[in-house]
Amino acid sequence: ISGRERETLSKVMIALDDRVSDDNPSDLENIGNLALELGVELADDAPAEGPAAVAMWLFDGSVENLPGGYDKGELSPNSPVKALKSFPQDLVLVGRSTILIKGLSSRLGIPWSLSQEWAPVARRVLEGNTKQTVEAESKSNKIRMKDVMKLLKTWCRGKASRAVTKLPSPVRTRVAAIALKLQKRREAKESKRRT
Repeated sequence: ISGRERETLSKVMIALDDRVSDDNPSDLENIGNLALELGVELADDAPAEGPAAVAMWLFDGSVENLPGGYDKGELSPNSPVKALKSFPQDLVLVGRSTILIKGLSSRLGIPWSLSQEWAPVARRVLEGNTKQTVEAESKSNKIRMKDVMKLLKTWCRGKASRAVTKLPSPVRTRVAAIALKLQKRREAKESKRRT
């Protein structure tokens, strides 16, 4: 997902994790506004709590009663899914993944909240965005050779891994064995250097 959507999704996770209760009006308004910022659109006749209910339904499986009188069941006639007019294309895979995780946890009887699990990561994402902005403002626009080499190394690794996947199976096995030996050598050298 794009940087802006990643940031907004992080804010949604943090808002869900930090909420006081499932029916606190200020929490519901904040979560609802963030859900709308993600690009969720609801039907015209949806209640004001609709966007918050969609966010809670998608990202917090521990919620017992959704706001706005919605039901937790995806196939229920009163499900938040029925109130959706459109859902952001970039978040479809994230949404499907969360539904799969919720289904598994429900089937196994494990109370699980995606927002509680992702909130620490979301906080790091937002902190990282702030740090990157500060670093970008403090640095001049000069391109450093170190940065170019780092980018080139990453590009070469990607090309090499794609090329290896196209090789015949016996050759791939041989290349993997060589790569493993090289990795072990590097690790041995680094452990000697540390001691």
